[in-house]
Formats: sequence, structure tokens, C-alpha cells
Amino acid sequence: MKERLTARKTVEISATIHFLVDLACIFLVTAFLIPLCGDRMDWVWVVMIYNMFAFAFQLPIGALGDRLGASWNLAAMGCVLIAAAYGTAWIGAVPLAGGTGTGGELLFSGSPVGAALPILIALIAGVGNSCFHVGCGIAVLRRSQGRAAMPGVYVSTGAFGVYLGSILASRLGPFALGAAAGILVMLICAICLARAGRTFAGSEGENTKEESPQRNRSAAGPLSALMLIAVSGLLLTVLLRSYAGTIMSFSWRSAPLLGLSFTLGIVLGKMLGGVIGDRVGWMKTALASLLGAAVLFAVAMEHPAAGIIAVFLFNMTMPITLTALADLMEELPGTAFGMTTLMLFLGTVPSLLVAVGSMEKGSPGPLPVVVVLSAVFIALGLWAGRKVISARDRRE
Repeated sequence: MKERLTARKTVEISATIHFLVDLACIFLVTAFLIPLCGDRMDWVWVVMIYNMFAFAFQLPIGALGDRLGASWNLAAMGCVLIAAAYGTAWIGAVPLAGGTGTGGELLFSGSPVGAALPILIALIAGVGNSCFHVGCGIAVLRRSQGRAAMPGVYVSTGAFGVYLGSILASRLGPFALGAAAGILVMLICAICLARAGRTFAGSEGENTKEESPQRNRSAAGPLSALMLIAVSGLLLTVLLRSYAGTIMSFSWRSAPLLGLSFTLGIVLGKMLGGVIGDRVGWMKTALASLLGAAVLFAVAMEHPAAGIIAVFLFNMTMPITLTALADLMEELPGTAFGMTTLMLFLGTVPSLLVAVGSMEKGSPGPLPVVVVLSAVFIALGLWAGRKVISARDRRE
């Protein structure tokens, strides 16, 4: 009973603060960094730097978190860094008269400090984002006991935070109260996470490396061909899911209600994908959801309802790929988490090339093909992963 209560509290705390962290980060990037940038190209590079440190940097941080432990403290440090990024932005951008304008006067305009300030803010916020995601990701994965429901709930709330943060940024712009709220909320989140680390220290395995759940690491042996197939299949699935997200440019998404429904489809897909997968089976859930999404994406341009249902089905595999990869990686949940976010970053590279003019913008037309390829890769990854784990269990 105590184990179930601890697991429930872990996911409740992590999911709630995940929503707030992603809201705070997207608001910071959209409301403060854009006015600090001189032109579009500056903005593109700043966003690229933020994405690189917010997503790709989770792999080295995850590996470090697996080695050092103290996952809750790592997540708390991430929130402190995001608060610091807000403080730096507050210093650099003085609001226009009126308090909530669309732009800001640059305190260091025309100086080397002013030119470097957006990059510095993006870097601090990106590293903070990485630390939080990895820290809570380790805690959730270690409490999930190989089931996808908890990771699904944890990751799902971030999409709604991004959506709401972008809406607020477009309405409010940079202003002192927004920066103060960002600092205050992130510091409160940091305190909550640090307290959670102390509260769960005696009952949870993720707080320290030495107390983490142990398996027979020697049983895994060298990286086998099946292990390589399993990891590659799962990571390619994540890569394709990320790329697909960059070409879902449906015109109807600009309508407020449809845009919100689309976001809720993403949130509920991730949240329920793990629950359904645990009950029905990961392979059945993954193939049924992806093949259904492929059919619906074929008509999503003209039919918003089809697109919303398709994105719901498409995102159901997210907690399955994450949990399956973490299970393969045994005692390295942070590394597994970071590997998936690295794929998320790589999947957005084409959209960044479009932004700098190096590529033409993609259309939603290839979505059904991309989704079918995702189904092939996840089936291959889950099949090989099941073989690897079965062999590992027999050797133990």
C-alpha cells in the first residue's frame, strides 16, 4: 500500500510541475527572447540553442543523473535555473510604458552584452529544462516498475503547458509581473521537489544511486544484435514522431477551439497510451493506434475531427517507447530518457533548416507514410526488446 501511495505521489508531483515548467519555458522564450533578438535570424539561432540544451542535453545530464542519483534534487536545480533565466531576462528587457506591450526596450541595446543576452538566457533555461525533465523522469521510471502508465501521465502534461504558455505570451508579451511570476513559481516548484526528495528518501529507490532497484547487470552481457535492433527501432520511432509533429501544419488549427482540441488530443494520447498499453499489450496498442492514425491523417486536412483523433492515436505510443527503452537499459533510466529526447531534437532539425531558409517547408501530405514507418520500427523494436528481456530473465 505504501509503495502504491509513493508511486502515485511521485507521478502527481512530477506531472503537475512538468506542466508549470513547460509553460514557464515557452512563455520565457516566446515573450522575452523574441523582443531581445535583433532580427529573425537571431531569433532562429536562439531558439535552436534553447532546443539543443532543452532536449539534446538531456542525454549527458541523464547519464550523470544515473551515476550520481538524487533525482529530485536534480529536478529542483532545473527549476532554480529557469528562475535564474527569468531574472536575467527581467534585467535585460525593460517593459514599455503600459506594462503589457508587444515589445521591450533593451537595457543593453547595441552593446556586446545585449547581443549575447538572448543566447545566455536560452542556454540557462535550456539546461534548467533538461535538469527538471531528467530528474523527474528518473524518479517516475524507477517507480513505474516496467509499466507505461506512470511515464505516460508524467510526459502528457507538458504539451498543455507549451500550448498555454504560447497563448499567454502572444497575449501579454514581456512585462515585469510576468518575469516575477516566473521566478516565484519556479522557486516554489524547486522547494516542492526538494521536499519530495527528502520525504521519499527512505521509501523510494530513485533518490540515490546506491538505493536504486538493482538487477543483474552482468546478465545483459555485451550489446547483442537483438539489443541493437530493439534500441534502434524504438529510437527511430521517436525520431519519426518528432518529425511528424513539425509537419502537422493543418490550417484549421488556427481556430482557438480546434487548436485546443488538437492539444488535448496530444495530452490524452500520451496519458492513456500507457494505461491502455499495460492492459491490452504494448504491441497491440502500438500497431492499432499507429495504423488507425495513418488512415485518419490521410483525410485530416479537410476533416478536423479526423486530425484530432489521429493525433490522439499517434501519441499513444510515446509512453510505450520510453518505458520499453528504459526497461532495456535496466538501471539507466536517465540515459534512456535522454536518448529519447535527443531523437526529439533531431526530429525538429528539418523545421529549423526551414526557418533559416535551407529547406522548403514540409506539408502534412507524407504523414500517413511516416506513421506507417513508425509502426514498422516500433513493432521491430518491441519484438526484439521482448526477446532480449526474455533471454535476460532466463540467465538470471
